[in-house]
Amino acid sequence: MKNKHEWHDRAVDGETVYYRAILHAGRWEFYSTRKSDPDWERHELLPLEKMEALRKVMWNKHLRRRLPLKHIDYIDKLIEDLKLAEPS
Repeated sequence: MKNKHEWHDRAVDGETVYYRAILHAGRWEFYSTRKSDPDWERHELLPLEKMEALRKVMWNKHLRRRLPLKHIDYIDKLIEDLKLAEPS
């Protein structure tokens, strides 16, 4: 089963940046692209701010009973790891 989550945000220069998180076969893959760039760039992890935005998107899907809580729990763990790795 494949779960895909997409959202967008504005970059500092004002251009729209699209983000995508895909869960397939138990593995998470993260991508981003700019509106002007047709190619998606793969990331190991997104920055903390973007992971928190992903969690919000996923939480809204969970409230509509479209996503199991275990997926949000996994993203919460990634967010906690990013917070711990972030310099104070």
